Amino acid sequence: MDRDVEDSGFGVIEIVVSMFLLALLAIGFLPLLVQSLRVSVSNSTLATATQLVTQQMEELRALGTTCATLDTYASSEFSTVTAAGNHVLTITVDIDCPGASVAYPTTVPVNVSVSEDMDALPIATAMTLMLVEQ
Repeated sequence: MDRDVEDSGFGVIEIVVSMFLLALLAIGFLPLLVQSLRVSVSNSTLATATQLVTQQMEELRALGTTCATLDTYASSEFSTVTAAGNHVLTITVDIDCPGASVAYPTTVPVNVSVSEDMDALPIATAMTLMLVEQ
């Protein structure tokens, strides 16, 4: 039984070399994977913050048109945890009601912002004018 010298198939050395090359490719794509996960978390936080700003604006519109009601709502503190559970978002509502010397009805600026820290720049913010009566 003579074995042919040109035996078909892969030997152990060829398999080890190919696994080494595949490992190098996987290591090359690892930073891309990590970066995409970071961007995904950041986009999720931004989407949650934007949704919270919209929700707060709708709640303000539903409250009514008196400065006293809006000021009471603005003095409350709001916070929520993101869907991933890794960020606490603080919601700030700022309403600038005029004094008694202004003729009513009038408009007042309303700012709603969402940030991770009270001192940090907001992730999402919105400003609108609301018509108020005394």
